Amino acid sequence: MSYKETEGDALGERLHTESVTEGPPPLSDEDLRLAATYVNDARNGSRGNFKNDPKSVRLYNLYNRPTFFWISHIAVGVLLSLVLFEDPAVPNIRLDYWITMCVELFCVCLIFSRLAHQGLFSSEQNFWRSKRRLPVLVILLLTLVDMVQYVILRQIGVTSVRFSRPLRPLLLLCMDRAKQLRAVFKNILLTLPDIITVLTLFLLSVAFFALMALKIFQNRQDLVYYSDGHPYMHNYLDNFFQLYVLVTTANFPDVMMPAFDYNPWFTLFFIIYLIICLYLFMSICLATIYNNFKEHLKEYVEDSVREKQNNLQLAFDILKVETRQGGELLPKSRWMSLMRAVKPSRLDIEHSLLWDVLANDHAEYINRKEFFHVVSLLDIQVLEVKDREPEFQRWFPRCYRSKASRLIRKAVANRFFRYFIDLAVVANAVCIALDQDDAEWFFMALFVLEILLKFYVFGLKKFFHSAMNIFDFVLIVAALVINVLELAWRSISNQSGALDFLLVLRLLRLVRLVYAIDRFRVVLKTISSIGRSLVTYGGVLFVFFYVFAIIGMEVFSDKITPEPVLANRSQNQPILCGNPKLNGTQFAMNRYCNNNFNDILHSFVVLFELMVVNQWHVLAEGFVAVTHQAARIYFIVYHLLVVILVLNIFSAFILELFMLEYSMSKEPAERRESTVERKITFMGLDEDESTYFDDLAEPEAATEDIISGGQRRPELSPAMRLRRPKGANKVEELLQKMYEIEREDDESSV
Repeated sequence: MSYKETEGDALGERLHTESVTEGPPPLSDEDLRLAATYVNDARNGSRGNFKNDPKSVRLYNLYNRPTFFWISHIAVGVLLSLVLFEDPAVPNIRLDYWITMCVELFCVCLIFSRLAHQGLFSSEQNFWRSKRRLPVLVILLLTLVDMVQYVILRQIGVTSVRFSRPLRPLLLLCMDRAKQLRAVFKNILLTLPDIITVLTLFLLSVAFFALMALKIFQNRQDLVYYSDGHPYMHNYLDNFFQLYVLVTTANFPDVMMPAFDYNPWFTLFFIIYLIICLYLFMSICLATIYNNFKEHLKEYVEDSVREKQNNLQLAFDILKVETRQGGELLPKSRWMSLMRAVKPSRLDIEHSLLWDVLANDHAEYINRKEFFHVVSLLDIQVLEVKDREPEFQRWFPRCYRSKASRLIRKAVANRFFRYFIDLAVVANAVCIALDQDDAEWFFMALFVLEILLKFYVFGLKKFFHSAMNIFDFVLIVAALVINVLELAWRSISNQSGALDFLLVLRLLRLVRLVYAIDRFRVVLKTISSIGRSLVTYGGVLFVFFYVFAIIGMEVFSDKITPEPVLANRSQNQPILCGNPKLNGTQFAMNRYCNNNFNDILHSFVVLFELMVVNQWHVLAEGFVAVTHQAARIYFIVYHLLVVILVLNIFSAFILELFMLEYSMSKEPAERRESTVERKITFMGLDEDESTYFDDLAEPEAATEDIISGGQRRPELSPAMRLRRPKGANKVEELLQKMYEIEREDDESSV
């Protein structure tokens, strides 16, 4: 269904004929500033909660200035990075405690000033009801108390624990632009009640099987030891831990082999246990997490849309004028004033063009529903036609339009040129696989020529607008530089594998061939869409890593130290990792001495290894050996929170994203686009970068279209085009589009 069919001409005719009450009076600067603030909040997904008086609005806009925004974020970053320099510090960069204390106090003051600034423009009720401000205030106060008690105890020679350090990463959740990070943690908290029920049943099952194992195996005279000499299933707590590890499959089949060797029928015990606890309960955990995640994700999208509409409603109420028939409309004059306040860097002709996208048939007024699409227009880039011309066309017009140039342009824009380059990429991959170095310079020259031809035909700006072209350019130039250096200094090839690494990287150009296949495109789109969201989930993992790393350093610091020279050690000399309690343990025999909590960097490595799960029980048993069996609680809690909960939520996110991409790929083209995108396409104002190679498939026709506007271009602005933004949050866009599609379906069915 086309835009014209869906919208119709009725509204445009009404806007031409309907009269308003004597022309709109001019808006005051205060009202215009307030309306612009609401529009910016809708654009940023913010919930301002500020007072409406002019002073509070100015303070709120000052609060949102990038300078102050980044100062507060840098303060949080510096506060988090202090762990590198505090005891236990990373070797060689330790600082005296009074230096780190001064920096910490300065950062706390900056964050507190940011909090005080919020209190100036917020009502008392909104300030204390905020779910972000009160936690920040509590964390800052606890930090100050912790600093005071630490300094006092340090002066009298008493070593104390910095209890406020694990609270630092929680400040990340309270930052202004961490909405998605907070949403994930909210999702975790909302999922906990249901998942706790499943995990409780799971742990009870493990406890029951641990008791069964104790009764079955402890009295077997010939079944006494594991392969490392430890007693086999003779202690209930050990049995519980071993069976818990078995659910992660990290110790399988080692834990089963002594019983299997004693009597093959004992394998039934482990098979039944794994079926129940691994395949049943873990699957139920994933299903529960996915179901809750999907439900809360939809609520998050609905809340985001509702917040945006509420802000736009407040802005419209300020800007609107009433008609004699009781309607409410926004005049173009107030739109122009609003856009000058929201986007002062743009020209009036650009604001007018965006108005034409919202309005119908050159109307001088738009209604509330049309105004609600303003956020979709704010990030759209307005381009002049001359900006789309290749640079060589502007610099050397006569040469660019010559007969020889036409042939080159036509050849490069032809799809067979792409096929030839793709074939060359495949041939280059084959030569690399067969170690045919003699062909390397031929392919290098061919790929450099390809880039130069694209520069000439498409222009530098358009070439570098494509991420794939940037990737190609970086790889080819880097490989060319390394090749030249290797040719000049042959010794480089013996000192570094940089050339081989770049050759392998260049094989990633094969992704372009895969992307051309429809069956693979949904998968590749899913992978490309999660890029920015990986930052969000990376932030979630960072918070957990940081908290557990600080706790781990307080508990396990200096309990394990690396051996000086493991390579030169004799076979008979035992590996102790700096602690005789590790003598004979699997931890020491595997030479895991560098897996320690002696500083934040080593701690993060250990936590990452624990997240991967393989051999995590060996790591855990090493720290249990140097401390106490209660240390197992630390590793079990970490596994439950990070591996079972957070990683399963990330898996649920990937599943939902793939289903969204798949569902959107099945929707008609007009349904995949938003209302504004359909209108831009209908008006012929779109600058579709997805047709990168097809734009110049017929060079003369393309040039004609650029210069004169072509048949599909509108008469109102032949010299302007609109480019949709790149680098936006594709996941949230997908979710909102699916939400709009569902809402349209619901409205049509009523």
